[in-house]
Amino acid sequence: MAAYVRDAVQVSEGFAELGMEPASVEFEPDLLGFGYVDRHTNIYAEVDQQTVTQEVLGEQVEIRATPTEFHWDYGDGATAATSESGGPLPEVGPGGEPVNLTDTETVTSHVYTETGRFPVTVTTEFVAEFRLEGEDWTEIEGTAVLESSPGEADIWRASSRHVSGECEHQDQWGCDGPVELEDGDEPPEILRDDRPGD
Repeated sequence: MAAYVRDAVQVSEGFAELGMEPASVEFEPDLLGFGYVDRHTNIYAEVDQQTVTQEVLGEQVEIRATPTEFHWDYGDGATAATSESGGPLPEVGPGGEPVNLTDTETVTSHVYTETGRFPVTVTTEFVAEFRLEGEDWTEIEGTAVLESSPGEADIWRASSRHVSGECEHQDQWGCDGPVELEDGDEPPEILRDDRPGD
């Protein structure tokens, strides 16, 4: 029994130093961080359960870490804590209607009240279990906390005008353009011609 407890203590002490991967901050895949003021910007964490093996007292110990809580810093002074990591929005809602990718509330979404670029981070808490070969999983006391690299929310203000007739070319107002930039502004990533992959 004493050896078993000693193993558990050593595993617990090494839990936070196992080289686990932190969550990454993600946005709607088609929007690349783009969003509008006073609308819901969907932000989520991408992270998986992780299993590593290390040697303790000459034996191979398998350790399984599971994300359980997410602490969000949205970059504008607002924070939140969730037990879910969130995820990308579906194309259609429960009733079959199209989902508005730029204004649908999720458990991890955030409403920005100002325009700008905001660094978003998520700090993930992991709980863990360990087992020796041929034995059952045993819970490790405490948690490990890992902070993500920041993602960037690029928040803009929408404006509208009344137009008539069909588009004669794409640069006409209301025909996917133009993007109105003020001094110092850069176009959103989704509208840049030189974005990666193009």
